[in-house]
Amino acid sequence: MRLLSLFALTLCVAACSTTPDTKGILSEQGYYEAAQKSLKYGNFENASKHLEALESHYPVGVYTEQAQLDIIYARYKHLDYPGAVVAAERFIRLHPLNPQIDYAYYLRALANFEADKDAFLRFIPLNTAHRDLNSSRLAFDNFNELVRRFPNSAYAPDARQHMIYIRNQMAENELHAGRYYLKRKTYVAALNRARWVVENYPQTPQTPEALAMIVHCYQQLGMTDLANQQLALLKTNYPDYVDTQNQVKLDLGAQNEERSWLNMVSFNLLDKKLTTSPKTGDVPPPKAAQ
Repeated sequence: MRLLSLFALTLCVAACSTTPDTKGILSEQGYYEAAQKSLKYGNFENASKHLEALESHYPVGVYTEQAQLDIIYARYKHLDYPGAVVAAERFIRLHPLNPQIDYAYYLRALANFEADKDAFLRFIPLNTAHRDLNSSRLAFDNFNELVRRFPNSAYAPDARQHMIYIRNQMAENELHAGRYYLKRKTYVAALNRARWVVENYPQTPQTPEALAMIVHCYQQLGMTDLANQQLALLKTNYPDYVDTQNQVKLDLGAQNEERSWLNMVSFNLLDKKLTTSPKTGDVPPPKAAQ
């Protein structure tokens, strides 16, 4: 008899946790379990709604802090990157001692990293380094803060890899502008861009080309001593960028006037070799509340 009573009580508690009251409001546990179920099946929008409702109705409940962490993940997976950043920054501000605080820093950085890749351009083989990188710069700072604050975090190695990639993207962004100026023979502007790459992004894949661009600009500006000095440095470190006639090798890249009409109207989809960029791997959800 006692066993039957205990079983009945258990069923009653479980039913109450997922059954809405007369106003249509679930219990705190009910919202949390509904959100977890939506997350499990990939319904991230619905999960966000349950988590938001949980916090709205139970602002100081047992699951509230965990819900605030889960909603960062739900918004990120739903491609709501601005929403994920806002949720992450709020969680960092409210719960600096949470055991999973490094996860919030990590998701904030990933959300800013992905924000530069808008939905339409994801399907077009454009080099994202040739576009505005404001969000990527924010992501770099976010990843850097994560590594600095939590060097032993499980997310620190991936953060470092993202920082290397973003740094290379920023160097390419500067060099792309340098090629543009060089093509139009505005040598001072091109020189400034190339010097910025060498001085601020050393040891990136763009460094050899930037150094070659510096040599070429100095030559065109009649600054022979500086040109020879940089040419000697280029020959010593990157001999493949100097030909047998002691002239630097520069590839200015495709300019609009050199692209076919088909290439331009197809947004770079046709009549051009495709390029790919690294993709962020799948992000694990936060650890569930115990």
